[in-house]
Amino acid sequence: MSSRQYHCIGKGFCGSVWALDNDTAHTAAIKREDGGPDRSVTNDYNMHVRILRSAFQTPPSTPLSIPECHGLVQQTDDSWWETRLHQFPAGYTACRALISERIPKIPRSISNKIVDLFCVGNAPLSEFVKQNHADDACLVRPYLGRIRGHYQKQTARPSRYQRFSLRNVPLHLDQMEKLGLDVAAYAETMADALALMHWGAQVDANDVEFVLAPPRQQEKAPYAFQSEWLGDHCLWILDFDCCHPISMDEAGLDKACVAFFKNDPFYPRPQSQESADTALWNVFKERFLVASRKILSQGDRDEQWLAEELVKKIEIEGQLRRSKKEKLDSA
Repeated sequence: MSSRQYHCIGKGFCGSVWALDNDTAHTAAIKREDGGPDRSVTNDYNMHVRILRSAFQTPPSTPLSIPECHGLVQQTDDSWWETRLHQFPAGYTACRALISERIPKIPRSISNKIVDLFCVGNAPLSEFVKQNHADDACLVRPYLGRIRGHYQKQTARPSRYQRFSLRNVPLHLDQMEKLGLDVAAYAETMADALALMHWGAQVDANDVEFVLAPPRQQEKAPYAFQSEWLGDHCLWILDFDCCHPISMDEAGLDKACVAFFKNDPFYPRPQSQESADTALWNVFKERFLVASRKILSQGDRDEQWLAEELVKKIEIEGQLRRSKKEKLDSA
């Protein structure tokens, strides 16, 4: 039996995620179902397989990556757990677990620059994060739908962070623009992903996560974004445990619209007060419609209207939210 130990690389409401120490090959990640009682790695597995099947049928033309899904292990799979349970910390027991491809972590040479960006003027915190083994699994969350207002002032005053983690670092739209990252290309890739999930896999994409991370070792340019600041990278999708199937009708569109605004602000938002945000929404919208037509045209029925109707619902909801915010701001 192997003596290599698993260490926790992430934790959420669904459960904890583990990988082997010094796993330079990025072989696998294990998501244990040891989180909230209403979350299920079985559903995560089922939705993951549906989305992978959709991507296989209609491969995206942008640097979009989806982790391979290796299987679902049950608590009663004694032969599997007997050879691995000793590799987890003491006190851990067998449980249901999802085995999938591990997303490559961002190299330390790049993640150190992220620490410098967020922890400017806070040398003790910066040094701690750079040396902390728990901060080795770095992924970046691209928030195209949110601006971080005080970013421009960070170079003029010390960081306000008392604690900072490199796990799932949020980069906001204005930060990405300042760093010269191609936000329009990210928007188009997210649009491809959403069309793939809605019309190919027929799921609502509720609470999925997008992260920027290196491509697979065998996938280099042109199958990756190039950036002086972030290196070669792709847009990865993960965490499908909150996704649910949708019907190809008005009811399904309503569920998809709710999920769009319920998710973290990965997607560009409609009806923004910022002209740059509006332009990015238009990029996202046009690409989503093009990608949707490509997928929906493969069906037996004429369902082209679904994508345009969903966009209308999202724009109407965006206007309602903006009007509500303006009323609150003026009160």
